[in-house]
Amino acid sequence: EVHILHTFPQDFYGARMNLLILGFIRPEYDYVDQESLIRDIWTDIEVARRSLEREAYQRLKGDGYLVKFEGGEHEQEVAR
Repeated sequence: EVHILHTFPQDFYGARMNLLILGFIRPEYDYVDQESLIRDIWTDIEVARRSLEREAYQRLKGDGYLVKFEGGEHEQEVAR
C-alpha cells in the first residue's frame, strides 16, 4: 500500500505515478477499531518521513524515473 506524503498543488486523479519502493514498515493487521488503524497510519507516516531523511534516500529524490514522465501534459504538470 502506498501512502503519498507530498502535498500536490492540484488534483492528480488519473495521472500516472512512478514509485520506488525503498522499504517495508509493517505487515497488514486486522484492526479491532478505526482509532487503532489511524494511530498506526500516523506512526507509519513518521517512520517513513524519518527514513526518507537518510542520505541514501535523499540522493534518490531527484531521480529522473521519479520526476520525468512519458505521457500527457497532466503528468508533467503534477510532477512540478
